[in-house]
Amino acid sequence: MKEAIPSLHQLESLLGYQFRNPELLQRALTHASAEEDHNERLEFLGDSIFDFVISTYLFTTYPKEREGQLTEWKSLLVSRITLSRVGERLGLDRWIRSGGNLRDRKSLPRSLFGNTLEAILGAVYLDCEVAFILPTCQRLVLRWLRYEFEHLQEYYARWQAKQMLQNWAQSHFGTLPRYQLVDFHEHPETQAFQVAVTVAKRTFPPAWGCSKKEAEQRAAWEGILELRREGVFHAS
Repeated sequence: MKEAIPSLHQLESLLGYQFRNPELLQRALTHASAEEDHNERLEFLGDSIFDFVISTYLFTTYPKEREGQLTEWKSLLVSRITLSRVGERLGLDRWIRSGGNLRDRKSLPRSLFGNTLEAILGAVYLDCEVAFILPTCQRLVLRWLRYEFEHLQEYYARWQAKQMLQNWAQSHFGTLPRYQLVDFHEHPETQAFQVAVTVAKRTFPPAWGCSKKEAEQRAAWEGILELRREGVFHAS
């Protein structure tokens, strides 16, 4: 039995915005594999809006931070990893329209969640009354990325976990961490990697990721958490 797609009103409730022109939202949800009237142009627009809104937020929220730190935080918050995580958290896979070998929504690549979220923000920009465009876009981005903003320091540390663990290992043992692929699963449209990291003959708990890079970052973070619990890890 084919799974019913929830109504667009349910999605609008999750997003925190009701479209005046529902066709814009439909287009934002349509992947290029489904039909010609797809969301790639809206994605291009939304990408720029995310960049502006997040840059403005960081500039006003952290008045004493240097440009370099603000740039690194912004790069993390607008990254494909972050936006895909947010799109996944919102459950966008229930509404994404795709075709070809992407018809099975259960196996959609995670990157589609971030692309679709950008397209939705682009659609909001075009749909909103001119006088309310900026405050509406700001409100929605702050709503969607609330967790990332509230936990920015820890989230940034996770993103930098490989570099942080490398610095610590070099400082304490004069060696580099070694990452080993422990397990691998492949599905029609997605992959999963399990990686463990070893520092000075000590192997830490492995972690899963949708790419080797993501799995290595998560494995490094597992190592850091264990070393922190032991009171021996201090970032340099």
